[in-house]
Amino acid sequence: MKTIAPFISIFFFSLLFSCTAKTTEKPESKNAIIAEKKPAIDSSKFDIKKYNERRIKEGHYDFEFTENGKNIRQRYSLPKRDSPDSDGEYAEEISKKWNPFVIRKKYDYKGQLRRWSTTFRQESINKSYEYDESGKIIKITNYEEKFKHSFADIREFLLETKGIDIYDTRQAIARRVNHRYEDPTQVYYDIYVLDKKDEKNNYRIVIFDDTLQIREYRNENKSK
Repeated sequence: MKTIAPFISIFFFSLLFSCTAKTTEKPESKNAIIAEKKPAIDSSKFDIKKYNERRIKEGHYDFEFTENGKNIRQRYSLPKRDSPDSDGEYAEEISKKWNPFVIRKKYDYKGQLRRWSTTFRQESINKSYEYDESGKIIKITNYEEKFKHSFADIREFLLETKGIDIYDTRQAIARRVNHRYEDPTQVYYDIYVLDKKDEKNNYRIVIFDDTLQIREYRNENKSK
């Protein structure tokens, strides 16, 4: 398909080592990714005192640790040079081992929750929520509205048709929207599949969201 970009392995390698994540708001089905819904009221507050204790111990502002079976990454972003009134912000990423979902939270300098979102690898999914200083939701972004199928659907479909599990970190996956055309097939999932034995056999799979049509690109983008 002319509108699909040529296979570029370097791009997909950059996805392979991304952080892992957690969620999907569709009902659970066979082999589906299990959902974790955001609570109606999230009273999360960043523990700045505890963070500073760890920061001093670790010797830097960005660190990871395990707590109650969860992998947690915390960091602090200094105020931007061109924003003298900014007080910086704290960020927290929460995931579980071997799970490709991450809950991401951003807090202001007081530790107040200002943004809550989830990702699959590095792809934003479901909805993100933004809050004002009082904790009121001021913005909701729905990342699913352009897609007919979720990552959970694609996982189940690929397991059944190709025996490929997108949970496997050897597989890089992203979803794309070609904004130049109205054709729904321009919304697609892009998967880079690594061969366990021979990297020369690595290939790319494109799944069109509207029809679930599959195209394979092997040996310098020769489709199969």
